[in-house]
Amino acid sequence: MKCRKSWMLPIMAGMMITCNAGRAQELVSSKTGDFHSVAAPRHASGTPSWAWVHIGVAMQVAGNMGDWATSWKQPEGNRWLAQPDGPYAGTLYRSGTVHKAALSAGLAVASYTVAWKWPKTRKYIGVFNMTAGASFGAAAVSNAVRNPH
Repeated sequence: MKCRKSWMLPIMAGMMITCNAGRAQELVSSKTGDFHSVAAPRHASGTPSWAWVHIGVAMQVAGNMGDWATSWKQPEGNRWLAQPDGPYAGTLYRSGTVHKAALSAGLAVASYTVAWKWPKTRKYIGVFNMTAGASFGAAAVSNAVRNPH
């Protein structure tokens, strides 16, 4: 009996966390002690939540801003982001900031537009934006390693 209590508490705690309120009691039969199903109920509409889009866009913007902050007034290899002439030629400065902001805003607007028009793509849009945010974050880490000040 003592061995059963040691594994029962974590399982019940996990079911309470993953299930909706009151659903965990339905999963365990009081008569037999057997587990019937641990699958969470699906959304009735079949469309993923807007949370995928919101979180993905937030991560994309955060990664882009991290890349911008670590690139500010540093040498820039991307000619589209580098200052074309003047004393800051070849570095990320005002024109690069405008381009990075336009890129980030454009991705966000396109993401919300596609997610609104085709609701079943919300999960994929979120994953795409999370991947973009991770790549911007990797660039930020690379910038910080190359120029620690």
